[in-house]
Amino acid sequence: MQQEIQIGSAPWGESPAGGVSKFAAEVVARLVQRDGQPETGMRETLVLRFMATIASTDPACFEELKPELRRARVTPSMLADLYIPEVARRLGQGWEDDVLSFAEVTMGVARLQAILREVGSTWSADRDGRVSGPMLLLVLPQGEQHTLGAMVLAGWLRREGISVSMKIAPGLPELAHYVAERTFDGALVSTACNDRLETCRKLVKTLKESSKGELKVAIGGAILHASEDVMRLTGADMATNDIGQALSMMGVSVARDHQATPS
Repeated sequence: MQQEIQIGSAPWGESPAGGVSKFAAEVVARLVQRDGQPETGMRETLVLRFMATIASTDPACFEELKPELRRARVTPSMLADLYIPEVARRLGQGWEDDVLSFAEVTMGVARLQAILREVGSTWSADRDGRVSGPMLLLVLPQGEQHTLGAMVLAGWLRREGISVSMKIAPGLPELAHYVAERTFDGALVSTACNDRLETCRKLVKTLKESSKGELKVAIGGAILHASEDVMRLTGADMATNDIGQALSMMGVSVARDHQATPS
């Protein structure tokens, strides 16, 4: 249930890659900080090598980089939580600085998504169809295409023992039926564009009504920088880009402190 970022008009209300930069780093930044300071464990040489891999049209480039990552003790979770968001940020900066084209950025993000799917293929809290821990619904409303940041977040949550169901651009009847047949501990709605507020309001209303008012909904993403009073305008229970605050509001705990650096 994953969708590539499409080439087309900018979906974020700004420059296309600017949205990539802001969203992909927005949530993840709160997962990889310690004592309020950014994580500094990344090696610049590896970031540059990874950037070159993403820019290459040769699919074998990432395979050639893997031995170097292993020697540097870069784990799959470090790649997902640190290196992929950093490369996404630099792609966005490259667009804003007019040194990368929209096509180059779009293809680069698509490659990052493919790598994230590869390294995270075994991250699941319910591989066998059995759910013993918390269950969350992660929703990207119709019109949103910033799937990279949401994929990074879903991977982190799954490694923390939380089952995550990711819905991308669901129709409201489909979403209502899906929620009514399941029991989620909470829902996370991610949006980046100011003109999606009405869409989010209808989505939150559907989530509430189909769960008979029991589902707690948190909304986040770059929208929090573009619009004030997001909670009132959408009906969400919380508006935040701090995943720890959202989980606490839903009564969901993780194995580690959410501010600890993922390993």
